Amino acid sequence: MKVSKGQLFVLFILLLWGCGIKKDNTPGKYTDYDRGNWYHHLGKLDSAFLMYNRYVDNADDTLKKGTAYRFMGDMQWEAGDLHGAEESATGAIRTLDTLNTEHHSELCFTYRLLGNINVDLQHYDEAINMYNKAMRFSTEDNFPLELMNDKAVALQKKGAYNKAIAIYDSVLQLKISNPSLFARILDNRATTKWRLNSSHPVLPEFWQALRIRTDSQYHRGLNASYAHLSDYYEKIKPDSALWYANKMLQQAYIIQSPADRLEAIDKLIKLDNAAASKKWYNQFKKLNDSLQLARDTTRNRFALIRYDSQKSKADNLALKSKVTTQRLWFYGLLGLAAIVIILLWSWYNKRKRRIKQAAELSIRDSKLKTSQKVHDVVANGLYGIMNELEHSEDIKRDPLLTRIESLYEKSRDISKEEMSFADDKDYDKQIHALLNEFTNEQTRVFVVGNQPVFWNKVTSVQKDQLLLILREIMTNMKKHSGATNVVVKCKEDNNSGTISYSDDGKGFPADIQYGNGLNNTVNRIQALNGEIIFGKSDKGGASIAIRFPLQSSKV
Repeated sequence: MKVSKGQLFVLFILLLWGCGIKKDNTPGKYTDYDRGNWYHHLGKLDSAFLMYNRYVDNADDTLKKGTAYRFMGDMQWEAGDLHGAEESATGAIRTLDTLNTEHHSELCFTYRLLGNINVDLQHYDEAINMYNKAMRFSTEDNFPLELMNDKAVALQKKGAYNKAIAIYDSVLQLKISNPSLFARILDNRATTKWRLNSSHPVLPEFWQALRIRTDSQYHRGLNASYAHLSDYYEKIKPDSALWYANKMLQQAYIIQSPADRLEAIDKLIKLDNAAASKKWYNQFKKLNDSLQLARDTTRNRFALIRYDSQKSKADNLALKSKVTTQRLWFYGLLGLAAIVIILLWSWYNKRKRRIKQAAELSIRDSKLKTSQKVHDVVANGLYGIMNELEHSEDIKRDPLLTRIESLYEKSRDISKEEMSFADDKDYDKQIHALLNEFTNEQTRVFVVGNQPVFWNKVTSVQKDQLLLILREIMTNMKKHSGATNVVVKCKEDNNSGTISYSDDGKGFPADIQYGNGLNNTVNRIQALNGEIIFGKSDKGGASIAIRFPLQSSKV
């Protein structure tokens, strides 16, 4: 028996593959990725999917891992498992490195796959976004044109015909070296124009695309041309539409595409005579059931492979956890006697250390409280006086001396555990005076809801803390925000008090770091069983919302 060169090559490859039959992803040996490629080449998709799935679970080459994920997604997409394909493609995106130029080509293919998946899911905006991302990573000369065609197809399916035509026009103005790509774009543009306006003279473009595809023997392209021409003639020349539908069916057999056969038979059902339509309907039903069964079977096999893989991972983790637990028990029992002896021997010393640590902690807490009072009372108060001296042209000596004297008295009282910064009487006027300190030619402060009826439901302790909190917020505004307008609102809502602050300044940075002042503010609010939320105002500046429980201050 004579053996051909092709058979010798296949035998050689099988021999090499057999040498690496064990599952081993170490360098210098065949990996599951290589086996997956081999099975993929042979058309054994189940085995290829299994090998790729095993590889991504143990891969150390991120590029090959991303490619394996993408191949899995391609196979799932072809089988109609759109959500499974999306999951695999997303795994590829997570694996690949956008900063590594060697990964860019694979990123381009993966984003295109995600675009195709979203087109089938009818998520056209997301598909367009994926195609745009694919173009960012394209490394081949003609591939951006392919992606622009894909993007235009998504726009056509979305109904944005004019935008799709604009893309086709821009592509056709370029020099397209690939005749099959040129014919595809020309054919798709004609289809889009016809869908926008059925009276548009697009027949010459359809024929030109058909002629190019016939000359180049691009069978898949011929199938698309026949389908579009059948649609074009359906209403104006049904006999021509029927002829092209038959040509599409013949072409679908040539390219061995059951899905295209199904589409062609669907056209024939509508276009052929009643007697023939019954025959076509029976063929359609039989083929559709067969195709659906094949797709369901493939999807279920892929899902079972993924399930087995995940179950194996879970079992391995459970086994490792069990072994670890057993070892911990063993070593625990082994060292129990020594631990008991050490504990008994060191108990007294530990007790002494705990007492010492408790004393040191008490001293530290006392220092922190004192530091907090110094910051809130002295520093912020002094900054208010400095702010007034800086921005007020007419300084009145007596009120200024009174404020300095008050600040002096408060600084002397810091060492006391209980000190009050707010006066229950005319508290709204104290708030007004505090906020007014920060009003000048550069900054205007607007106050809403600062009424006695609101503050009568706030306790003395809450008033003390809120006065310090507002001073800290306004001081930070003056130091950092550059705001020209500040709004402070007080309101009652469901037995809770809310104080809202907003300005039109710089706002909080994305990586905001809390200093002593903001930390003190948060701690004070939490001490009141309240909450504070930092955000962005509608003017682009900072916004702060303070919420705390209300109760009668007379209780």
